[in-house]
Amino acid sequence: MDYKKLNEIIVSMRRELHKIPEVGTELPQTKSYVMSKLKELGLKPKECKKDSGLVCDIGDRNSKNIVAIRADMDALPICEETRFDYASTNGNMHACGHDAHMACLIGAAHYLLENKNKLKGTVRLVFQTAEELAIGAKNLINDGLLDGVKAIVGTHVGTIATDVPNGEFVIQEGPLMASYDKIIIKIVGKGSHGAYPHSGVDPVLTASQVVQGIYNIKSREIIATDPIVISICMINGGSQYNIIPSEVVLEGTFRTFSEENRKYIADRIKEISESIAYANRAKAEVEIIWGCPPVINDKNIVNQLNEVCKQLGFKKALPFAPSMGGEDFSEYLQNIPGVFIFFSTPTKKNIPHHNSKFEINESKLYQASVLMSEWAIKYLGENK
Repeated sequence: MDYKKLNEIIVSMRRELHKIPEVGTELPQTKSYVMSKLKELGLKPKECKKDSGLVCDIGDRNSKNIVAIRADMDALPICEETRFDYASTNGNMHACGHDAHMACLIGAAHYLLENKNKLKGTVRLVFQTAEELAIGAKNLINDGLLDGVKAIVGTHVGTIATDVPNGEFVIQEGPLMASYDKIIIKIVGKGSHGAYPHSGVDPVLTASQVVQGIYNIKSREIIATDPIVISICMINGGSQYNIIPSEVVLEGTFRTFSEENRKYIADRIKEISESIAYANRAKAEVEIIWGCPPVINDKNIVNQLNEVCKQLGFKKALPFAPSMGGEDFSEYLQNIPGVFIFFSTPTKKNIPHHNSKFEINESKLYQASVLMSEWAIKYLGENK
């Protein structure tokens, strides 16, 4: 297939999708657009019963030799400030590259259809909602739309791989992205006048000690060579400079690459919070909202992708330090071997994700479509 033409198709779709960003699980405009483009190719998408997600098969529909390629569809509640002529004006923004992910996956459909005679099975295109909320992958899995899939890959564009030049892939085995879970801690005390703290139970003082105690988990309870992040990012409480409130609420997150550490940190956050609160005559109510496990890439599929990348003449980046950011692609990897790829697409401005001025270099987007498609062809041929 003509790569230049394929890239033009992808860029055009990406810009059209960029104009209609939607957040969460219900993405009616986005879903309609994706389905129309797939149907134009003669394909028959299958809709998820739980949200706006969908899947679409290319190849032998009766084959039990199935691989999947995934894209996420949701945007962020950010007002765009890029000033592009295709900028969003609805108060949401594709500030994380999901518009490009969808366009590249539809681009893969174009490529796979032109190479359909090479397919020794089925390629399932997976379009999921709510990656930003860590819900979409679970919805598709629970709806049975990944049943029978033997392997899965996905690609993330943008600037996650810091300092990697445009058009280079990060393809590596083992940990790539961390687990991510949410902490909510309510410290309940007894309100009083700021001049008479002895007459109450100070939740502000208690909360400050809880934060310090939680941060000590990383530095004093887990081996220093294990990557761990624990961050309290919100502290809410109080209404007046001279009134000690009755309660304070802390919210934050913790990240790790180990399920053992993940459980340990959650348990210790609860123990430390409750103990410190008790020592201060207060009470701690701890809630852990489980997000997603870490993204751990499969060695054999990494080797296949490396071979394909080399054969295509695409560039691969040097080894990349795993990101402490999270991705619900990890939900697929709980039962299906797979690989999540970073594809670096920075512009000269090198603007980070989730920024109102986020932008990507569109010049080599076709490479993501071709790499994932050729991997699918290779996998199906080698694992009949």
